[in-house]
Amino acid sequence: MSFQFDHKSFHVSDSNIVVIEPARHMQILYRSMLSASGVRGLRVFSSTERAAESILSDPPDIVLVDWSDDSSNGGHFLKHFRDRRLYPVCLTPIIVVMSVVRKRRFDKAIKWGAHAVLAKPISCTRLFDYISWILAAQMPMELNGQRYVVPSLLQRVDAEFANRSKFGVDSMAEAQHMAQINSIQSDVDRILNSAFY
Repeated sequence: MSFQFDHKSFHVSDSNIVVIEPARHMQILYRSMLSASGVRGLRVFSSTERAAESILSDPPDIVLVDWSDDSSNGGHFLKHFRDRRLYPVCLTPIIVVMSVVRKRRFDKAIKWGAHAVLAKPISCTRLFDYISWILAAQMPMELNGQRYVVPSLLQRVDAEFANRSKFGVDSMAEAQHMAQINSIQSDVDRILNSAFY
């Protein structure tokens, strides 16, 4: 997704942010990036349970959550956090961060109410752009069944799914593109693992 954003209208430093990230090295990275920008408030958690307690008692402006494959992952958090019984806290903007962004995971995150999906590794510029954009855009959310979602994003995902169904299975070009992305991702994972362990 590309967008043009006027950085004068909102500054990351005006925000109160919660980060949910199980990996210690990523927690340090988030703290460094966000603290350097002078955010008003920053809380970093390794588990979704502790983060949920903190968010319910003192709602932030935005939440960044890691989407991993274990049972207490960001997907589970997102799905339950958007429940209408948590209104109005459930309307807090959420950016999902994934190590590997696959189409199915991306679609699921949007269908469960994410405002954006970012891929690791994350640059400061990209992170600040997305935080600023989401907070300034104030995307309205609507109730979809038992869960609040961003309707404009959900409509895009549904339209894409309809187009894919209409034209059959993935094309050869898309398969090649995904293979290239997976190759790059495994290189990045290897570099990160060797740098931090």
